[in-house]
Amino acid sequence: MKHPFKPSKSNIIYASIVAAIIVFFNIRIYGFDAYTFGMSIGSIIGIILIPTLLALLFWFILGRKENGGTTTFNVVLTLMLLGSISEFGQIAKDRQKLINDLQKAVSEYKESTIANPDSTDSNYNVLSANVKNSIDDLIKSSVGEERKVWLALRDFFRKSDSTNIEWNKAYNAFAEPRILDFNRLNNKEEFEFQKQTVQEYINQSDHFKAFVENRIDYLKEQTKRIDKSNKAYKGFIKGLTKKDSVQKPIFMPYINAHIGYGQGIKKIIELLENEQGNWSYDNETETLIFENSEAQTTYENILNDAISNEEIVNELSDKLVEIM
Repeated sequence: MKHPFKPSKSNIIYASIVAAIIVFFNIRIYGFDAYTFGMSIGSIIGIILIPTLLALLFWFILGRKENGGTTTFNVVLTLMLLGSISEFGQIAKDRQKLINDLQKAVSEYKESTIANPDSTDSNYNVLSANVKNSIDDLIKSSVGEERKVWLALRDFFRKSDSTNIEWNKAYNAFAEPRILDFNRLNNKEEFEFQKQTVQEYINQSDHFKAFVENRIDYLKEQTKRIDKSNKAYKGFIKGLTKKDSVQKPIFMPYINAHIGYGQGIKKIIELLENEQGNWSYDNETETLIFENSEAQTTYENILNDAISNEEIVNELSDKLVEIM
């Protein structure tokens, strides 16, 4: 006897359970937003449609018997569920690997920089490239609100990276042997060049300081349209806020010392320019002597302050690397 095709009660109950599991995993992986809602609806339609079509096929093959295709429906549904679980597991695994890669890159940078401080720039370039690649991969593997988080992170890192690069560029120019080479300071052009170089170092240090002071507020502004309940967002903000609270107490005196050091060196160059023709430098004893005793005292006071700031920079630089 032929019977009309219809899913059994067990099919309907099982499909409801599978649909709930799929929706749960979607929200767990991607967060809850319009994209996830749409994707979940699509998944539910797939859960209903594909097993139903295959069950319908077997119902025909079995001669339209009552409950024909019921088992097929459940088997196909089970295979779809197992496939989805495997896919979700792989997504979670891939993302965790990317996050682990980020942490590994930072650890390697710290170890290399502490072991060889002279390679800081090259180490940072490697770190920067690794971080960029990891963030790009996270963006590719994410959707919805989570993707917005990684896009915001990429924007934040680009700003942080460019700030650091510009500061390093200014610092390296300032650290060139030419700066405060007393044998070179004998013409207007050289004085102007050195003053501009030192001022750029001061300016970039001020810019770096302002960025670190305001980076949490900047990030919150960039992510104001992101769902604050999203796990990726909460983890990101929590991690950065915690890191900021540890780094800032060391970074601020560190960068202030850079600024003070630069200002001191600039004052010395300006003093030399104002007293041009009234000072001499002994290369053998490495002694700078002013004919004017007042200028000599001023120079020594400025130099002592600059040396104090330099000592602070040296003391805190390793600590900054350690707390990255």
